[in-house]
Order: sequence, then structure tokens, then C-alpha cells
Amino acid sequence: MRFSKFLLKTQKEQPSDVDSTAMSYMVRAGMVKKVSAGLFHYMPYFNMILRKVSYQIRRAMDNVNCNEMKFPILVSKETLEKSGRWNAFGKEMFKLVDRNNAEFALSPTNEEYATLVAGAYVKSYNDLPFSIYQIQQKHRDEIRPRNGLVRAREFTMKDAYSFHANKEDLNEYYQKMATEYTALFNRLGIKTVPVLADTGAMGGSYCHEYMAIADEGEADIAFCDCCDYGANLETVECADKYDEIMKYKGTYKEVVTPDTKRVIDLVKMLQREPKDFVKSMVYNADGNLVMVLVRGDREVNESKLAKLLKATELELASEKEIKSIGSVMGYVGPVGDLKNVRVIGDYEIKGMTNFIVGGNKKEVHLMDVNNADFKCEWADLRFADCNDVCPKCGGKLNISKGNELGHIFALGTRYTDKYQTTYTDKDGKDKIMEMGCYGIGLERTVASIIDQHHDEKGIILPMCVAPFKVDIVVVDMKKESQVAFAENLYNNLEDREVAVLLDDRDERAGVKFNDSELIGVPIRVTVGRGLDNGEVEVTVRKTGDKFVVKADEVEEFVYNLVKSKNL
Repeated sequence: MRFSKFLLKTQKEQPSDVDSTAMSYMVRAGMVKKVSAGLFHYMPYFNMILRKVSYQIRRAMDNVNCNEMKFPILVSKETLEKSGRWNAFGKEMFKLVDRNNAEFALSPTNEEYATLVAGAYVKSYNDLPFSIYQIQQKHRDEIRPRNGLVRAREFTMKDAYSFHANKEDLNEYYQKMATEYTALFNRLGIKTVPVLADTGAMGGSYCHEYMAIADEGEADIAFCDCCDYGANLETVECADKYDEIMKYKGTYKEVVTPDTKRVIDLVKMLQREPKDFVKSMVYNADGNLVMVLVRGDREVNESKLAKLLKATELELASEKEIKSIGSVMGYVGPVGDLKNVRVIGDYEIKGMTNFIVGGNKKEVHLMDVNNADFKCEWADLRFADCNDVCPKCGGKLNISKGNELGHIFALGTRYTDKYQTTYTDKDGKDKIMEMGCYGIGLERTVASIIDQHHDEKGIILPMCVAPFKVDIVVVDMKKESQVAFAENLYNNLEDREVAVLLDDRDERAGVKFNDSELIGVPIRVTVGRGLDNGEVEVTVRKTGDKFVVKADEVEEFVYNLVKSKNL
């Protein structure tokens, strides 16, 4: 491709309307152009990278004997009602009505269609396992599109589905797919952590998210360096390593604290640290009031609380509800004559002494409170941090931000039972198939590559996804010798199936160098004044290494660089 003919418009300035580093580089590198919130034009260079990622995904699916097909993007209301997902997806799912008043949705995922295909093509145990996938555009009505392409309203997804005779076969295939996902993301140069996650509206027995480590990630994740443990932070168990201290009682005293409904206000007034306080949060859990106690510098992990209480609906109590237990909004505490409220303290508080709590009176707190001064149950109710240990092996726990790239589910019979998707076993009996599903977001994958592979100059694309492996920069387009040499090298490399970008623009050399570094071409060949001495310069974007190579040897030198496995 000749740069002069390529639709690639770069920009020097940082864009003002982006909310992530990766998106900033994509806009500057001429990859995408925003249309409106969550909608983007994919320009040719970005489209080329998407195709490279698609190729790597298809290789991975071939390795697990998964067959590519395509489902309709429209799904009828009747089909989604049968699986229970017409309402389960909520307002994020786009719905429409055709000219015959039949209702449809733009498919968010395709478990229903995959199940119908399996039912049509699988007859006996000899046809199992059966696995299909597609790469298709998806649409979701995100309430707050953000992080550029990470959470957009239109995106591309690989969704695969597998069907099995029993749970053992499903689990075996699930592990094969998990292994292939890890290998795929490694090939793409993305550091990921597979974490246990919530099955959500998809349903099923268990699932894992593949989270790309990202400074600006959407989710908090925890992982261990000593074993393969990984989980969303909200699901990480915090060990009960505290002995309840009950030897102090009745030493607390009231202190007047006007305008101090927040811990930060109390810290300033009482000259104490946040960890010296205990926050008391009152929740309405399915109509029952519960007071939750956590250390002042912690937040209540509402997922753990809902699971503990087996609550369907969980929300903070109203001022009226707080008054009904004998307390005051902003000054709630566990000490005193409370009514109709269950009190549950986080394990961490068991080991605390002489802490500060709300006094259940307006503008009053209690100082030097101890566990013997009130009654409560104990449970794990906070988010883990880097001082906690791995629940699996006891090793050091790492906390990081991450973005979800892939999600795999062991669905069991969640869908096949509803659609009566059966096969005939060895004994001639009809059995319900077990099912798994496996998704990857392609735009998220590209964004994560850029997020993890860039420097202050621009993007550093791994060789396997770079649309152009080599950028030939002609320093002076008025020098016939430089142009002729560059043209010959360009043609020879293209003949050897090396994708080359020939920068034949009538621009200053500095502009060409800056653009080459910004768009992340792995290898740059500079054809300049050194050609008079029979030499050209080769630069490796990833390492910054520069080589002065004889002109008659540069083709082979570059070809070998491209084929090496280090870039």
C-alpha cells in the first residue's frame, strides 16, 4: 500500500473528546472517528487490524474443532421469551416491530439460535460434541457508552457454542476452550487474567471472564502470582483471621460532631485516621432492615451482602426506615437500644478496639467503642485489598484494573432444557444436551493491544496484528535514486508476501518518522542519504534498535526480521 493512496489521516494533537489512553491513540492514528455516543466509523487501518484479530480467533476456533457459521441478527420475541431473555436483558437490548407488527430484538448473543441449530443437526451421541461459532456485529443500548470502543453501542463479537452428551464432556471441552483462550491472548501479546465471575442474565453453572490488565480498566480484579487464582474483586473471599476482642466494655463517651455525616468530615474534626472509625450502613433487603458494619476506610461489598442474605433486592434504607430502628440518618451506629434491625459486622472489626461509631443521635458520635458494647453477627462483607491473601493458596494477592475481553460459560441445560434439545444415547433413550458458550469482543481486544503496547511516541503493534509489517520511508521524494530503490524493495517484499507501507508522500522526513511511530508499524526502513554509500537504516519499533544495512542485503535482512518470533 502506498501512503499517498491510503485513507489514513493522523493528527498531532491529543483529542479532547476521548476517555481512555487507547482511544486517544486510535483517534490520533486515524483508526476511528466518533459519530455519536458509542458509535464510530471504523477507518481502513482499524478495519485491517480487526481482520488480523479475526484471523487469530479463527485459528483458535479451528484448534478446538469449532465450525464457523452465521446466525440472523434479528431474533423473534417468541424465541427469546421461550428462553426467558426477552425481559432479562432489560433496556440494553434493542427491540423493534416489523410491518406485520411482529416483535423482534437485535440479538445480544445467540444461545437461542445455536440451541435450535444443535436440535436440528444433532441426532445421536455419535454427533457430539457439536460446536459452532460466528463473528458478528452486536448492538446494545448502553446507558452510558464509555472507554471508547470498550463499551460501545455497536461492536463485533465472536460467540461460540458447544453441545455435549454429559457434564464431564462439557467440562473437558470448557477446559480446552479456556486453554485456547489463554494461548490466543498470549499470541496477541495481551496480558490477561481469567477470573471467576457471575453468570448474570446468561445463566448456567459457572463461568470465567478473561480480563486484560489495564490502568484505566472498568473492573477491579484480583489474581495470585503463586497459583492460577483470579476473580472479580467483588467475589474474592477475605479470610476470618481476627480474634474477637471482648475485654473492653463501657469505656465509650459521646462527642458532639455537627455537620459530620461523612467519615472525611469526622477525620478532620477528631484528628483521627479513617481506619479508626466503623461505618454503619443500613440496607433494606427484601423488606428486612440490616445494619452492616465496616471499617471507616472500607466499602460494603453489596454482592457479598446480597449473597449472604439471599436477597433479591438490596438498597440503602430511607431516612424513614432508619428512624424506625431508633437512629438518625448520618449518625447511625450499633450501640444502644435498636429495634427491628439485624446487625452484621465485617470480620475485620473483630480485631479492632476503641473505634468511633455513630451515636444514633443527631450530630453525635461515640468514641472508644469496643465489640463488647454491642451485639452483632460476623461475616465477610468488604472488598479484598493487597494486604489480603489468595483464598486458594495463601499467596500474595494482586489487585488491578481490568477490561473484559472474553467470557466463557458452562451453561449446562439452561437453554437446551427450555427448547427440549435432545440426542439419543447408546441405549436409545432421549437425553437433554449440556451446553457451553464462549465469547470474545474484537474491538475490546484491539483496544487492549494498544493499551498494553504503546509509548510516548505512539502505538507498538505486535507483528501478528500489524496490517503492515514494514514501513519504507523515502526521505527525499525528489531524489530519483531513493525513489527507485524504495520502489524496488517494496515490490520485492510484496512479492514475498510481506505487507509493506511505502511512504511516498511529499512530506518532511520528520513527519513521516512521527507517523510511522504513531501508527505502530513494527519495522521501518529509511531510504535516505546513506544510500549514496550503499546503505539504508532499519529500525525496530518495539525495541528501538537501529541497524545500518548494506543496500543489497536489506531485503533479506528485513524478511528475516519479519519472520522472527521476537516481534
